[in-house]
Amino acid sequence: IFTSGTTGEPKGVILTHVNFLCQLPSLRERIPLNPGDRALCVLPVWHSFERMCEYVILDRAGGIIYSKPIGSILLADFVSMNPTLMPSVPRIWESVYDGIYRAMRKKGGVSLVLFSFFVSVAIAYGRCSRSVLGNKPVFSRVRRWTDAFLCVIPWLLLFPLRALGDLLVFKKIRAKLGTRFIEGVSGGGALPPNIDEFFWSVGVRVFEGYGLTETAPVVAVRPFTKPVFGTIGTPLDCCEVRIVDTEGRELPPGQKGCVLVRGKNVMKGYYRKQELTDKVLSPDGWFNTGDIGLKTLNGEIILRGRMKDTIVLRGGENIEPVPIEMKLNESRYISTSVVLGQDQRYLGALIVVNRDELLAWAAENALDTADFSRLLEEPQVLKLYEGEINELICGKNGFRLFERINRFELLEKPFEQGVELSAKQEIMRYKLEEIYTRQIRKLFS
Repeated sequence: IFTSGTTGEPKGVILTHVNFLCQLPSLRERIPLNPGDRALCVLPVWHSFERMCEYVILDRAGGIIYSKPIGSILLADFVSMNPTLMPSVPRIWESVYDGIYRAMRKKGGVSLVLFSFFVSVAIAYGRCSRSVLGNKPVFSRVRRWTDAFLCVIPWLLLFPLRALGDLLVFKKIRAKLGTRFIEGVSGGGALPPNIDEFFWSVGVRVFEGYGLTETAPVVAVRPFTKPVFGTIGTPLDCCEVRIVDTEGRELPPGQKGCVLVRGKNVMKGYYRKQELTDKVLSPDGWFNTGDIGLKTLNGEIILRGRMKDTIVLRGGENIEPVPIEMKLNESRYISTSVVLGQDQRYLGALIVVNRDELLAWAAENALDTADFSRLLEEPQVLKLYEGEINELICGKNGFRLFERINRFELLEKPFEQGVELSAKQEIMRYKLEEIYTRQIRKLFS
């Protein structure tokens, strides 16, 4: 299978029958399905993630329904086909999330106020619940029990409000996904924490998995029975994972390093590229994923970005752009963001605006919306985005001074598959410098 090529020329990954089959026993336990269950599928069938999901479904005598990742078609198929689950990439879950918020803002009035209030309550309840029940990452046994003790009373007090919110609001949201929907599976990229938390809060379970084409593709996935929020779960039984430093030494829980994988699911190598194979696959079978991550005390894995995505500023500061981009994308006015700054003095960002939200804001503020390109240059609009960026990327959200965004450029056109996005809807960073040369030069001039 040839990779999408987010970092350059696609590579042919040699996978065997065993690479795929060895994962099924673990996946049967983590993704519970029954004969007759149906999956709504929107990804190309040649993707290793989609292919493995289909093997899991067929293994349990389930059915597969093919749809399209287009909002109106997808939602109509949810209602008419009544699926049990949907495997998809994070961008699809983001579009469902945006669609829900857009519909609620369109309703406005009491509906919007109730929705916003009960979502806030449900998020707070979910955080307390995870602390009490132990469904959150653990790095200290003492801290775990302290958190649980402090959250018991708020958890009990919030329960009636959460139940009321479910009755008045969340039940109607879930109805849009049909009457049988149990879970979603997200893979092929990191699921933004705010999207993850929202769906769990409204009662839609989305299980995040992790893998690569080179691991056929699953390495880990959150289990259905006791999922630990904020992690991708523990490794499957067919493989093992190590977190190592730059010298190859294994790191203890809580320390960030490079993710290595070894097991029956790891590829044979790259097709006719022995030199490249030797770079990522050690003689004793450890595959270097190029991902940055850490482990909890219980062995769950948390991802923190890509080694190749790491930005090094002129001052020597190492910065992972993905957490910053995820935070920026929480803004209702931002569709997609890309953080840049390699070998520069500061960070800059390309911001793809959320056209519908910006037009609604502009109309409320009596701005001329006839020429959208011109609208993006309006001082009020630039001030709006500057305020959003500064509010999200700040000390109170855990960002250091050198991780702040000093300059940004607004882009009006959404990223397209085959141009800025790979087939898996991942941003091909290496292409951005060619496409947006003028804007990037402006960021750092």
